[in-house]
Amino acid sequence: MIDSNQWLQNVSQRLAANGFNQMQPQIYQAQNFKFAAHRSRFEITKFGIAENFFTFAEIPNLTVGVLQGFSNSAFEFAKANKSSPLPNGFFTATFSYAVAITANVPAEFAQYIFATAPAKHWSAFEIAAVFDVANGGLYYFTGTPVWGAAYYNGFRREIQSNLAG
Repeated sequence: MIDSNQWLQNVSQRLAANGFNQMQPQIYQAQNFKFAAHRSRFEITKFGIAENFFTFAEIPNLTVGVLQGFSNSAFEFAKANKSSPLPNGFFTATFSYAVAITANVPAEFAQYIFATAPAKHWSAFEIAAVFDVANGGLYYFTGTPVWGAAYYNGFRREIQSNLAG
């Protein structure tokens, strides 16, 4: 069993090394999140300002519905806390990575996560990931849908560089 606090400490250091800033605890803890980090920067490949958020929560009894609800809450949190005053689509985009920390993800639930495309939004993306403290497994959507196809390799690289290992 992996200590979730130690894993999250390592992840927070990787996020910081990759340009993310830890958000103030009073902002994310009010949403029942364990940790949140944000990076806002101009990215030519995103045609403007990219607002990236990683939001973490420990969820002991994770189900599909609970994961979807957490991902949506993290997405709304990201939209409410972005630094750019411009609405999404006007030279700005929001990318929300909702990371659920849990134990003992069943194989069929892992398969659901790998195969189910994230919710679609206008100039914004909502990507859920699950970290299993029982075996160190990291689960996230591995496909590439037509809508937003140009971005999905970057999403997977972002998840791997900040959460894996």
